[in-house]
Amino acid sequence: MVLYRWMCSCLVCVLAAAGLAAVSHGGESSPPTAVPIGLAKVDITPETPVRMYGYAARKTESEGVAGRLKATAMAIGDDAGEGPAVLLTVDCGSVPSDLRETVFQRVAETARIAPERFVLCNAHNHSGPNLKGMGSIEGAERDRLARYAELLTDRLTGVVKEALGNRQPARLELARGAVGFAGNRRVLTDGKWSGFGCVPDAPVDHELAVLKVSRDGRVVALVANYACHNTTLRGNFTQIHGDWAGCAQECIESDQPGVLAMITIGCGADADPCPHGTVALCEQHGRALADEVSRLLAGPWIPIRPVLAARSTVLAIPYAKAPDPEAARGAAGASSAPRAPRDKLEKEGRAPRSRAYPIVVWTFGDDLAMVFLSNEVVVDYALRLKRELDASRLWVTAYANEVSGYVVSKRLIAEGGYEPRNSLSSQVTFGRPETLEPAMEDRIIERVKGLLPQGFHAEREAGEMAAAR
Repeated sequence: MVLYRWMCSCLVCVLAAAGLAAVSHGGESSPPTAVPIGLAKVDITPETPVRMYGYAARKTESEGVAGRLKATAMAIGDDAGEGPAVLLTVDCGSVPSDLRETVFQRVAETARIAPERFVLCNAHNHSGPNLKGMGSIEGAERDRLARYAELLTDRLTGVVKEALGNRQPARLELARGAVGFAGNRRVLTDGKWSGFGCVPDAPVDHELAVLKVSRDGRVVALVANYACHNTTLRGNFTQIHGDWAGCAQECIESDQPGVLAMITIGCGADADPCPHGTVALCEQHGRALADEVSRLLAGPWIPIRPVLAARSTVLAIPYAKAPDPEAARGAAGASSAPRAPRDKLEKEGRAPRSRAYPIVVWTFGDDLAMVFLSNEVVVDYALRLKRELDASRLWVTAYANEVSGYVVSKRLIAEGGYEPRNSLSSQVTFGRPETLEPAMEDRIIERVKGLLPQGFHAEREAGEMAAAR
């Protein structure tokens, strides 16, 4: 463990230096242009015991509150042109898509906002309410979750409206550093998945991207993106808590009085906090992230032009030919992903036609591209996008808008194990993710690149041409 921490510390220093070097894009820095930005935060902690999200073996309701849950909204832009954009971060494992849609529709009754300009980012903490699984829960436990869903809907609607209502001129700037507590969790034996642990030499993304919002020379908000499962607390923990992301918000806001902190989660579906298991470790990881934010505040920062263009698409991934009923039942018994198509097959005599996968991209001129991927995306997606595009202008967030399964890479499918068995690739192939062609990875990467303006490809392509000469 001492060696591992030393390795992480060294890696943080290297990545931080690389992040600072990346700020040279665009030449001399100029003062960022102001744009109307509104901010608001609300407490969303359940008021009663609730069934908890994330660990199937945990069958009891929560037993008290060890940490408060929050939702924070940032509204960017005025009502002219394409209208404002809203980034909403929520300390929940998975906000159901119908609840998110209800919030959007309520907001849209009084504000002109396009669907692609409304992004909800789940913290994916595993010590909050299990709204996603409410359909399988009965009796009084379901009633309590249903009441919480109503409370959450009201509070998310309110916090977005509040942010839209208090917009004032502010400036956006970007910096990059690194934090070392994420560790790849997939233990391999002879190249195949054999369990969970903390594997220092396996793929991981330690980069910390931070967006700073300032008004009249004063910082008013900080948005930090880090790729790590929000799972410091394990299945034996039975209290409500926001995990490391909740602690990071609290630490940043304590360090910077008057600042609202927002945390988005990157492509860390195969990374766990290391070490993990206690609230004290949540606080340790949150403190590490907040300390890096404090270090970055000394500068330098890249000014971000606040001309926000939003693009979105929905990939329709067709289902493979359905197997015979017995094979479908066997696949569903081995993992959760094929159960829904199995049930539809048995009920209606046919499998679903396709599985929707939404992608949203926000670009701020040529300065920054924020990519929002739905579901639990593994690290290879972010690493590949950073290789194939200009990493210095790229921000990749997962768990956006919908969380219902893993999005695995070709590497993980070859290794096998937990995430591939429970992936969207496994769902559409009835438990045979290796048969999906082209692979989900290629479909998503190519679609993201297609959504990005050519300017985000140019620097990478120029470097490749120069190297080829």
